[in-house]
Amino acid sequence: MKKIYLAVTMGILAGCTVDQSYFPVEIIYDCQQGQYFAVTYPAAESVEITYLNKTRTLERQRSASGAQYRDIEGVTYLYTKGDEAMLEWDEVRLEGCAARE
Repeated sequence: MKKIYLAVTMGILAGCTVDQSYFPVEIIYDCQQGQYFAVTYPAAESVEITYLNKTRTLERQRSASGAQYRDIEGVTYLYTKGDEAMLEWDEVRLEGCAARE
């Protein structure tokens, strides 16, 4: 849970000078469909998603609430708010995902 709050705090402070010693942070999300994915925050403005043994880098996007990330190709999206997440990976949508304790 502390990792989640740290990642969210770092995301909020992304516009400010951020102490890079807090990175990387890794969070694993378990989803309703029985699948899971890992999110690594190497820095405040990007994430690396690992799903089905493949890794993609996503950049932070503007968001009114929570955090939103997208890859350059526009086929992978990550939406997070608190300890919940939703991942769109190509044609797959993983909803109802919660961070592992």
